[in-house]
Amino acid sequence: MSPWLDAVPVKKRPQFPAFRGSIEHPVVIVGGGMSGAMTAYACASAGLKVILLEADRIGQGGTGYASGLLSGEACDWYRELEARAGRRASRGLFDAMQAAPRDLAATVKRLGIRAGVDVADQLRVLTAGQPDKALKREMAARQSAGVKTAWLMPAAVARQTAISSGGAMRLPDGGFADPFKLMLGFLAAAIKRGAKVYERSRVRKITFTRKTATAFLDGGAITTTNLAICIGEPTSLFKPLKRHLRHEDRYVVLTEPLGAAVRAELGQQHSLVTDTDAPAHHLWFTADHRALFAGADQKRPPDRLRDKTLLQRTGQLMYELSKIYPAISGAAPAYGWNVPLAHPVDGVLYAGSHRNYPFHHFAFGTSHDPARAFLASRIILRSILGRPEKSDEHFSFARNL
Repeated sequence: MSPWLDAVPVKKRPQFPAFRGSIEHPVVIVGGGMSGAMTAYACASAGLKVILLEADRIGQGGTGYASGLLSGEACDWYRELEARAGRRASRGLFDAMQAAPRDLAATVKRLGIRAGVDVADQLRVLTAGQPDKALKREMAARQSAGVKTAWLMPAAVARQTAISSGGAMRLPDGGFADPFKLMLGFLAAAIKRGAKVYERSRVRKITFTRKTATAFLDGGAITTTNLAICIGEPTSLFKPLKRHLRHEDRYVVLTEPLGAAVRAELGQQHSLVTDTDAPAHHLWFTADHRALFAGADQKRPPDRLRDKTLLQRTGQLMYELSKIYPAISGAAPAYGWNVPLAHPVDGVLYAGSHRNYPFHHFAFGTSHDPARAFLASRIILRSILGRPEKSDEHFSFARNL
C-alpha cells in the first residue's frame, strides 16, 4: 500500500459507474490517472465535451503508487540529448519541462486543490568519491545553450543538504505533490466543467476509419474524432509502440516523522536532491518531516519474485539513506512500495499524435511525474485543438532523438 492511497479511506474515494451503450462523443480519454484527469480538465475547461474511461478504479493504478516527486528535467543528461537531437530541439524540450512545475503549481493554486504541492530547487549532487568532470561538462553544455543551471561548491552543498560532496548542479524547480489527491483535484475540476467519468470500463479494441476512431468496451462502444490515450505505457492495444519505452520498477521508502534532534543534522531540507548514481536516488523531506527516498530502478521482476524483490530493494534503500544521513540510521520505514514505470528509451516524454494512429493523442513515458503529466495534458489539448506550439513537435513520436 502506498501512503497516498492509505491516507484516503476506501469509503471516501469517489466511485463512478461503468460505461454502457453505443454513442458518438467529441473527446474520449482512456486512463483515469494523473495524465487522464489533467487532460480531462484541460479539455473541459477549453469548452470540449469529454468522457474519461478507466479500466479499473480511478487513480489506483500507477498514480496511486507514484513517488509524488516532480522534476523540471526533460531527461537526465542535456549534453547527450544535444548530441543526438541538436541544440534547438534540446533547448525547446528543456524550456518546456522547466516551466511545467511552476505552471502546475499555479494551476493547482488557482483551482484550490489541496495536494501538498511544493516547488523548490533541485540539486544534482555529485556522489561521494566520483570525479566532477562529467557533471561539470554537463553544466557547461547547459549554460552554453542557455539552459538555466548553476554550480554549488562543496561547502554550499553541505550547508544546504548536510551532505559531504564534491559539488552539485542547482537545477530549476523540482518538488513534491500527493499524486492521488492531485488526481482527485483535477478530476473534480473536470467534472465541474462537464466531463463524464466511467470506471471499470476497459477498452478492449480500437478501430478507425478515415473519419473516426471507435473504442470498444465490454459495455458498448464510443466513436470519436479525438481519442486521448493516457494510460502511462503501451498495452496490447499498441504493441508496435512498446519499443519506444523500457519497463522498470522504481522503489520508494517513506520514513516515520523524524524527531527534532535528527532533523538538526539534515541541512535545510527544502530541495529535491538527486545524486549521480546510475540509477539515481531521489530524496525529499515532506512537510510532516518524513524522508521520502526513491531509486533502485530495475527491470520489472516476474510476479513470483515481486514481493521478495520489494523487501530486498526497499531494505537496500533504507541502508543507502542511512549512509547519506547517519542520523537516520535505525529509523523505521513507515511505507515501502514499488512504482511501475515506462521510461522512454531516450528519456524524453512522448506526447501528441502518431501518424499510424489517426485521431489518437498519446501521453506515454510520464514516469508518473506530476509535472510531466501536466505538460502532456497541455500538449494533448493543443493537438486536439489543432494549435500546437513549436516545442510540441519535439515530444512527438516523429522526433529524431
